Amino acid sequence: MDIRTLYTLIAIADRGSFNEAGNVIGLSLSAVSMQMRALEEDLGITIFDRSRRPPVLTDSGLALTHRARDLIAHWESMSAALKRGSTVGLLKLGTVHTSVSGLLPLALKRLQRQGHGIEVHVTTGLSHELEKAVYHRQLDVAIITQPEVSRSELEFQPFVEEPFVVIAHRSTPGTTDEEVLESTPYVRFNRAARVGYLVQEEIVRRQIAVKSTMEIDNLEGVVAMVASGLGASVVPSRGVRNEFPSSIRTIPFGNPPLTRTLGILVPKDNPRSHLSQLLLQALQAVSCGTDEPRIRVGSG
Repeated sequence: MDIRTLYTLIAIADRGSFNEAGNVIGLSLSAVSMQMRALEEDLGITIFDRSRRPPVLTDSGLALTHRARDLIAHWESMSAALKRGSTVGLLKLGTVHTSVSGLLPLALKRLQRQGHGIEVHVTTGLSHELEKAVYHRQLDVAIITQPEVSRSELEFQPFVEEPFVVIAHRSTPGTTDEEVLESTPYVRFNRAARVGYLVQEEIVRRQIAVKSTMEIDNLEGVVAMVASGLGASVVPSRGVRNEFPSSIRTIPFGNPPLTRTLGILVPKDNPRSHLSQLLLQALQAVSCGTDEPRIRVGSG
């Protein structure tokens, strides 16, 4: 058994078939099948139920796949350290879209100034997608909205509470959040995102009659539509400078305002926990305004 065989096993588990796994890792179907046969003989277990098409993992195969993910995570961490030196590391980071245009750049800038030499690979996605990727060890850490249900294998470490605000063009009538939302078309944030779900729940709870005209899956798109006078929306305030264009005014959403908790999600036995903690410390610092001034959410 070698590390390449474990990569093949994980590719099969993730892609659902030998053929798809081979396409991803550049092996023929027969080569993939031979690797898995050799692995079963080497370990003396049945990894796949071949009576089904495509073959599926047995209970032993599932357990082996989880162990393989752990081994690969440790191997990659060790390899990165040996290649780059003991003070340098590679961190595979996933983040919700709203953090990319919010606190994350400030935190990464802080890490850069501190000279830790961390190489960060960033991918974006929805909170539930990133949670799954951390669980399967495809990511070392993810910045997400607090999960509704906790997993025993994962740990959520919060770093900031972000209030929601109604954003509207300055020409939009109304002085309260409800008046603004009911007097103009509603630009809805993607309901598949946890942020969109939280907002929708609150709108329903408060029985605010919105007239939805469009649904957008990223914050920049929502802000651009509102800035052009096409409607109003509800978004998290990330507290960074120049957060919204000058054509937009903001009103707190609720009294007290609805908030969302942002944090990092990591495996409890994360081999790169020291790098995740450096990232968490940087995020905590910038969210408290230690590095960059944060703006106050108001009606102006």
